[in-house]
Amino acid sequence: MMALDYSLLDVFAGAPFQGTQVPVVTLDAANSSDSSKTAIAGEFQQTETVFIEPGNSASPVTVFNSKGRQLFGAHTILAASYVAYEMGMTKDEGEFASFLLRQNEQWIESFIDKGDSRSPGAIQFARVLTPTIDRYTPEIPRLAAALNIDEKHISFSKYKPMVVSVDKPTLVVPFTKPEHVLAASLNADRWSDLFGGVYTSELFLFAPGSITGFTEFHGRLLNPSLPRDAFPPIGAVMPEFIAYLAEQGETAPGTHTLSIDRGSHETRKSILHAEFDKRPGKEVRCRIGGNVIKMGTGSLLYS
Repeated sequence: MMALDYSLLDVFAGAPFQGTQVPVVTLDAANSSDSSKTAIAGEFQQTETVFIEPGNSASPVTVFNSKGRQLFGAHTILAASYVAYEMGMTKDEGEFASFLLRQNEQWIESFIDKGDSRSPGAIQFARVLTPTIDRYTPEIPRLAAALNIDEKHISFSKYKPMVVSVDKPTLVVPFTKPEHVLAASLNADRWSDLFGGVYTSELFLFAPGSITGFTEFHGRLLNPSLPRDAFPPIGAVMPEFIAYLAEQGETAPGTHTLSIDRGSHETRKSILHAEFDKRPGKEVRCRIGGNVIKMGTGSLLYS
């Protein structure tokens, strides 16, 4: 019988039992195959599982779920950085520590407040975004019908729908209030009629306001494969959302800060903080961060 150590973290959590639950598993070379990681991730049955391999200098961190390898999202970057700090894999920068992750051809650097001697404090990571913007979107009445929502809850927003791609194309749809975001659901037949002209199945719905009382925006990720009342993590689409806000004509050049929550009144809630630098004709530089709470540790037994 052998054992794999893991930590269970609540990421972007304002309190215990909130945020996104992310397992982080420590692996040795004997268990580092993609098939092993896929099987282990399936055992946890979470949206993603982070794997850390201290002996793998080329690629010490990967992310998997039951379908295979996944891209890093904001929540998995924070989870990996938290455990890397605990394991002494980060670089001491004086008042904080840093950690480098590689995704495709881009480096992602995280910054970890040292906190107390036992665990890190707040974690933030930096990215440079080079988005692709597609202003063609379905007409508001057709989009509202596909989302089972009254047209006025979209058309009266000061923002407009837009397809933005940084890591993956996402249709960003603004609503007037968080309660309308919570009430939305995909009408499968009407959405299939729109799909060919949108070229993405990922939707990010957002509205000014908050369900926690602590943020400026509320957001929700939606796609045809999700159950009707699901509220999955939104960290993976934060680059697209930030690029969307930077693209708005009323967003002046300079540095902007924002906060956004995720979840429903009955489910776990996350709070994400971000800032970005808008410079005319240049890439968008952003920082995304939040709190991580360690909820437990354990061993996964196998033979």
